[in-house]
Amino acid sequence: MTRGPHRGEPLPGFLTWTSLALLACLVLVTVLVIASQRVVPEGERLVVSRLGGPPAVRGPGRTLVVPGIDRWVRVPLRWGPLDVWLEAPTRDGVLLRLKAVALISVSDPARHALRPVPEAAAISVIVEGHLRRHVAARHLNELGDLLPGRPNPLAAGLDAAVAEWGLKITALEVVRADVPLPGLHRWLTGDAPGPPEVSRSAGPR
Repeated sequence: MTRGPHRGEPLPGFLTWTSLALLACLVLVTVLVIASQRVVPEGERLVVSRLGGPPAVRGPGRTLVVPGIDRWVRVPLRWGPLDVWLEAPTRDGVLLRLKAVALISVSDPARHALRPVPEAAAISVIVEGHLRRHVAARHLNELGDLLPGRPNPLAAGLDAAVAEWGLKITALEVVRADVPLPGLHRWLTGDAPGPPEVSRSAGPR
């Protein structure tokens, strides 16, 4: 009656059960290390949450995650340019047709990963609203602050509006401004309608 080899006895090829187990563990550890490695490019961040704990931002470069324990999301730091078209009247009644380009970046990857990512149309509506209010509060000759190369007068308000998504408006540039000829003529001749006057009732004397 033949019997199989016991633990500690040499196997074919000069292996023992102990060395075979160590070799298997070494292969398993190597596979886990390779599977756990992630390479985070310069323009991305890896947001990792371990066992439901607070998220940690990793990258750029090599980092380790534990499959089955860590949950991770790749977050690009840059959005594509966002074109915004709008028509807005100035304070002195001149209708402007504007095209603006907004550059958007992710300032808080952890917050951006935890919240639903807004559609580009939603960000466009926010930028359009801020631009419309800015134009409506100024005369035509006061809109030089929107020229390229000048500090963005809308930066603080726009950043506050998109901060809940972990975003930041890094640049906003009005690349085109058209004034219809009738409106321009009225403004040049001084016939453009101004803002409506608010009537004030006289108080008791």
